[in-house]
Amino acid sequence: MNDEILQGYPISAFLDTASSRGWKPETRHRYGVCLTELQAYLAKHGPPGAPALLGWRRQLEQRYSRSCVNAYLTAANHYFRWCGRQDLIQQPSRAPQQEEATPAITRAEYLRLLRTARTQGHHRLYLLIKLFALTGVPLLCLDQITAELVKQGYGSLDYRGSPIEFRCPATLQHELLEYMAFNGIYHGPVFITRTGQLWNRTNIFRAMRELCQAAGVPEEKGNPRCLRGLYKTTQKTIEQQLAILKEKMYDQMLELEQDAIGWQTDPTTSRGRSA
Repeated sequence: MNDEILQGYPISAFLDTASSRGWKPETRHRYGVCLTELQAYLAKHGPPGAPALLGWRRQLEQRYSRSCVNAYLTAANHYFRWCGRQDLIQQPSRAPQQEEATPAITRAEYLRLLRTARTQGHHRLYLLIKLFALTGVPLLCLDQITAELVKQGYGSLDYRGSPIEFRCPATLQHELLEYMAFNGIYHGPVFITRTGQLWNRTNIFRAMRELCQAAGVPEEKGNPRCLRGLYKTTQKTIEQQLAILKEKMYDQMLELEQDAIGWQTDPTTSRGRSA
């Protein structure tokens, strides 16, 4: 039976990658159901492309809740990304309340988390916290943080169908390379479990909450989004400081020029003479 949405890319082959992606059996099953329904829709309304996918999305929105629609879109996006068809990736539906302010974590609290993780010997968690806070990488892109990318130090990540630039600071790169060498991670995702599964969202959030409790940091601040917020705030602060420094340097340059070739008013008269 043909189970392809895009020719040459069977749904079954995509689902067989579940273990390497760290998906639970129920996630694999749910994605299979979503993709099978998408295939059936495109068989009647195809070919796969923007118009047909838009029709599929509108049909979903008429039948399901926003969260359910997003579950379908997530399954389809994973499949299209696996196929290398970034152009077919769908943006999720967003509710206005999703834009609520994220609790701000201070740099002192961030450093306290790192210190506690180091004291407790949680090396992987220590590095993950640093990754979010120093690079601003989204949690959804964690599977794209590979050994190859870390060795290169920079690259482009796919975030919800849009490219974002990734740069790994030298200090973090050095620590990640040491961690990879110690754990025998030479290719593929870096943040994996002992069994080689991608460290999933549920376990990451639980580990961060437990670390917050031990470090005396409010639990609502112990998540990737808050750490990304710290990265953005830090970058904004640096940019503001650079802007101030730029103005000061410009004024200093003008003052030096003024001292050298500024118009000299005759002190014996109330105003300078015209040429």
